[in-house]
Amino acid sequence: MLLNNPWVGPTLKQWEATKTLSRKTKYKAMLLIVVTFSVSIAIFHTDRLVQMLLVIFCIVLLAVIWRIKEPIE
Repeated sequence: MLLNNPWVGPTLKQWEATKTLSRKTKYKAMLLIVVTFSVSIAIFHTDRLVQMLLVIFCIVLLAVIWRIKEPIE
């Protein structure tokens, strides 16, 4: 069902075929990660430990996304 979805289908098909992500897709994913983690950090504004763990986890996720290969054009 997701492979036939016009919004995510092409990206999923590209991932299945080549295990690569376009730079545009990476930027979108990274933006989504930063926004959601920022909201989570704001929600836990009284707990510094949770905030620090969220920041660390966010940085790790961003690094993982960035290291995914891009297709050769």
